[in-house]
Parts: sequence; C-alpha cells; structure tokens
Amino acid sequence: MSDTKVIAVANQKGGVGKTSVTLGLADVLATRGQRVLVVDIDPQANATAGLGLEDEAETTLNDVLRIPIEEMTTGAIAQVVVAAGEGWRGVDLVPSHLHLANRESDQEAGREKRLRKALSGAKDEWDVVLIDCPPSLGQLTINALCAADGALLVTEPRASSVDGLAAIVRTLATVKEHYNPPLRIAGVVVNRYREGMKDRAEHLAHIRSTYPDHYVDPPIPEREVVPTAASAAAPLSAYAGRAKEVLSALEAVADRALDRRPRTRRR
Repeated sequence: MSDTKVIAVANQKGGVGKTSVTLGLADVLATRGQRVLVVDIDPQANATAGLGLEDEAETTLNDVLRIPIEEMTTGAIAQVVVAAGEGWRGVDLVPSHLHLANRESDQEAGREKRLRKALSGAKDEWDVVLIDCPPSLGQLTINALCAADGALLVTEPRASSVDGLAAIVRTLATVKEHYNPPLRIAGVVVNRYREGMKDRAEHLAHIRSTYPDHYVDPPIPEREVVPTAASAAAPLSAYAGRAKEVLSALEAVADRALDRRPRTRRR
C-alpha cells in the first residue's frame, strides 16, 4: 500500500491564494527532502507558470483526462510529468492547459474518477502529491477530491472567502459520501492575513471558532515577497530572509496537511 499523501488545495472562491499556498508547500516539503509532484488541474495554469514552465508543454493533464476511463491505463499521469524549473529541486509537475476547461462538461460515466485512476500506480514515485484546484466546484475539482486523501482549504479573512469555504465544506461531505469515503479535511488555512485590521481579525476569529478542529495556526501573513517570488517563478526559500514569517506558517500547514506533529519552526 502506498504511503504517498495526495492533498487537494481547494476553495470555490478565486483570488484567495490557493496556488501560492500550493507552491509554498511544495517548496517547504522539497526542502525537507520530500519528493513532490504538483498536479495543476486549473485551466488558468498558474501553478504551471509558477513552477517555471515557460513554454507550452507538448502534453498536459488535459491529454490524460480526456481519455475515457475504460480506456485509460493505470498510472497514465506518468506520461505527462515534467521537472519543475530552475530552483525547484525535488519538485515535478503535471502541467495544465487552457483546453482543460473542456473537461468541465464531460458527461461520460466514471468521469469523477479519471484523475484517481491516472494517479494510481504512478504516485508511488513521490512522497507527496499536491493538486492545485480551480476556483470552482465543477468536474475538475470533483476529480481532485476523488483522488485525494485530504483537502486543504485555503481562504482569506474576508466575508466572501469565508462563504466560499462553507460551500466547499458541503461539497467535501458529498464527495466523501458518494465517491471517496476516506477523504478528510487536511486543514483550513487562512492566507494573506494582515495584523492590525479589525475586519480581518473578526473574520479570522470566526473561522477559528467555526472550524476549531481544522484551523491551522498561525495564519499565513500577507507579504510582498510572495508575488515577487511568483513573478520570478522562484521558490520562497530563494528569498529566505524576506519570507521568514511566510515559510514558518507554511511549515505548520505542511505538518497539518500530512497529519504530523508540529515541527520546530524556522527562526
């Protein structure tokens, strides 16, 4: 039985920083010596760009997920894995493409479990698989949740983001009941938190009290180094001095997502 952890990073609300959290986790885990595979299942392909894939890949996740499930070979995902760009040692990528949006309208039987089958048998090559989900609750996100051991829910301390969090928690319950009984909430992460703002503090308190068993402390602070690293397609660890607080928070997220006891944080 595989010990590989498969974590879907999700929220139906866009703009909460799911991709930055996904890539930050990949960086932290790779720094720990873990072999990490990032699966970009968002047609916007932000994780693909963030991992330094400058040119369009010849084959992408779309080429795998468009195969009818009865024709798909187990472990088909291996055919489209590429190494991440310079600086991302220990990280591999399944790239996305705009055409992946076509998979949202698939109506074939078994469509919900295509990604699970594609990963099965191939995921043993990595210690952790991180799936960066689109900002919706469509077929692509359902595929990710059916393939995952846990769902890491990313939100911001804002009213609209908190509402999106509640919606995906309901979706998780449905997926767990009908498609993937072992699925668990791997953590509720508050991203882009800024100290000293009353409204954000109030939303943070609401999230902490609503999801006491899943809230990950501390929240990830809002820092300019995050978009700076993203623009350069570089890991946060390349900016260790400026990213110290963000990396420390991501260490806690990694421990919770992998269901481990907290580690000593970076100083």
